[in-house]
Amino acid sequence: MEKARWENNFLIERITSRPAHPARAIVFDFDGTIGMVRAGWMPLMLDMMMETLSPLGPDPEALRAEAEVYVAHLTGRDTVEQTNAFAAHVARLGGHPLTGAEYKAEFLARLEHRRAARLTALRSGEISPEDLMIPGARAFLEGLRTLGLPVYLASGSHHDDICLEAGLLHIEHYFDGIFGSAPGILNKKELLDDIVARGIPPEAILTFGDGRTEIELTQILGGRTVGVASDEPECVAVDRKKRQWLIDAGADCIIPNYLEPDLLDLVTAGY
Repeated sequence: MEKARWENNFLIERITSRPAHPARAIVFDFDGTIGMVRAGWMPLMLDMMMETLSPLGPDPEALRAEAEVYVAHLTGRDTVEQTNAFAAHVARLGGHPLTGAEYKAEFLARLEHRRAARLTALRSGEISPEDLMIPGARAFLEGLRTLGLPVYLASGSHHDDICLEAGLLHIEHYFDGIFGSAPGILNKKELLDDIVARGIPPEAILTFGDGRTEIELTQILGGRTVGVASDEPECVAVDRKKRQWLIDAGADCIIPNYLEPDLLDLVTAGY
């Protein structure tokens, strides 16, 4: 692994030394990669899980750590995959779990309270769009637009919600396509396959994400990846747990935000 390079307290950490290729298509995850509307969702999910897990074992910290592993591993996919894993965890401990779909509904109801409050504050002007975005994201998207490359937004959150939030953040015009979770909408793997089918070589795809799913899918395809490991909500440094999860998934580089002045070099020249 190459030595991390610090400039003005911002970081691009180069993990791999694969041959550089100029990007010809860019894919972004949304939550935790561009948007912060759902910031703090993982502690919220783990808190919900611990309400059921804590009575089932003598070591709550160990149980939470075990849950955190599968929650992190399945980040970026439909939430039901995480709650299915939770239901299986409860069953292994001798509990009587609800279905994954029921746990998903409960989690989304709790998350919606937080999301709705943030969107209300955004609509009222109490907070600005930048308050709900990873620092530097808008300027980076502006820079990408000047390059004339196709840029896509792909999320495991519901499609209508992602389109609404992208509009409220005033970023929808930066993307050539927005893809959330819904019947008939391309998922992340299908989007990557579609980009290749349109004639873009896999090695010319560059994906930015904070979850294992988009990093793994792009890496398997042969594209390049940037893991966004922000220490939410400040997003000024690298979260060490996220960093390791993303490296394990195959990230080529790690960043905490989009403030690094040389970040466009990842697109135009590669690292």
